[in-house]
Amino acid sequence: MIYFHYDPHGQADTACRFAVQAMREQARVLLFVHNGTLSSSARCWLTENKISFLERENEGLDVGAYRAALLHIGRSALDTFDEVILMNYTLAGPVTPLQEMFSRMDTRSDLDFWGLSRHYAMRSRRFGAHGLVPEHIQSHFIAVRRRMYDDFLTYWQDMQLPKSYEDSVRRHETRFTAHFSDLGYKWDTFLDKTAYRGIFVNPIMACPKDLIVTHRCPFFKRRSFFTPYADELRRTDGQAASTLYRYLKQETSFPVDELIASLLPAHPLTAMAQNLHWHYQLQEGTKSEPPVILTPEELQNGVKLSADSIYCLPTSLFQQPTLRLYEQELCWSGSLLCAAVNLFGEHPMLGVLGPAMPLYPEYARARYRLWKNDLSALRRSMADLDLQLPMEENQPLPVPNGGILLVRGSAFPKGLPPLRSHKDFWLLPLLAQKNGFYSADAEMSSQMAARADVYHALLWQVQTSGGAGKIFVRRIKHAILDPKEADE
Repeated sequence: MIYFHYDPHGQADTACRFAVQAMREQARVLLFVHNGTLSSSARCWLTENKISFLERENEGLDVGAYRAALLHIGRSALDTFDEVILMNYTLAGPVTPLQEMFSRMDTRSDLDFWGLSRHYAMRSRRFGAHGLVPEHIQSHFIAVRRRMYDDFLTYWQDMQLPKSYEDSVRRHETRFTAHFSDLGYKWDTFLDKTAYRGIFVNPIMACPKDLIVTHRCPFFKRRSFFTPYADELRRTDGQAASTLYRYLKQETSFPVDELIASLLPAHPLTAMAQNLHWHYQLQEGTKSEPPVILTPEELQNGVKLSADSIYCLPTSLFQQPTLRLYEQELCWSGSLLCAAVNLFGEHPMLGVLGPAMPLYPEYARARYRLWKNDLSALRRSMADLDLQLPMEENQPLPVPNGGILLVRGSAFPKGLPPLRSHKDFWLLPLLAQKNGFYSADAEMSSQMAARADVYHALLWQVQTSGGAGKIFVRRIKHAILDPKEADE
């Protein structure tokens, strides 16, 4: 078995080790191929577990890694195996017994190659030749049997190394299945080839929990938790990742929280917050110790924090009167603060919590403008603090939204940086993210109920050109009548 791995820091996280150890029990030999240089801890782990590994230049993505691995193994050694498996680190698991999959596919002696899952045919100018992507085995898990080895090795020897993710998909993933099928080889997938045809083109992303429960799929995609959320809303109702997370947490022994912690420093916080729906309801009447309240004066020069305490920070974003009025409603006190502190006890990875945005539409627009205006200063501050984190520039961070912020002391082992203006508060969710903690917002049940009505009212307006046009005209009229407020 060849397991392709990549991590910019050379780390082999818990989920990676979980998968490799499970696959090693099924494979006679496992070769771990890493694009780049492994960290000392990853190299020690591989050595201690007697797992062969190959480090190579980070060139050619998965295609380059598989090609290098096959050349490293050599044809004579390959001939001693009935089957070679190509698997990559984008899969996490297993969450069902692997033996179920291998036993079933062992009965399919008619197959020359097989895979875990398939992507159905679709139109795509990004990935498809002539705009068409054919139905194919997804490249995260492919098994090839001995009678195909001659053509299989020729395929890799002739392969041009891709220079981008799109290149890899076009030259390898969407081409592999059709190439060998055209040569007369027979293929299939472990997951039912007809179960989701006409429903989802990419079931392992669209309904991962259903694949696990109904079809005994042993793996899921790491990307479920950080894929761009707008893409998911074009394909599904946007709940696939949160449904998967709850299932893994409640029904399996898979270390899903350790996976989330390892993903946080490497992927945009906003995308993860959206996919996993890090939004909470405040339960008034909750008995909890109130947070330690810090004053603006205390925040001016930075503050050392106690790891086991929760702190409350005043956070003001706006001065415009209407926006300021709504922001003042976000300054929780008394029982609401106690309810917020209780959320930190319920969610050990929660590092920063703030009030959800008011439902006044102009508040969201003003916050977005603020975010865009603050980006340059934020990036300078990130460089000063060595915060090398990915961000979606067109997607503001989950918090702050104004009013206050609550922070967990252990999410800030070096304390808080100086917080002298609203621009500085954007740093807090990023600092927590670097340390493996996420950020969330919370609101009372009354605002949650109102949010559904606001959503429906605005959604239906923008579904028609006439409705969208009315919104646009109203905004222009508003800007002309009150330009100061429009620019706030």
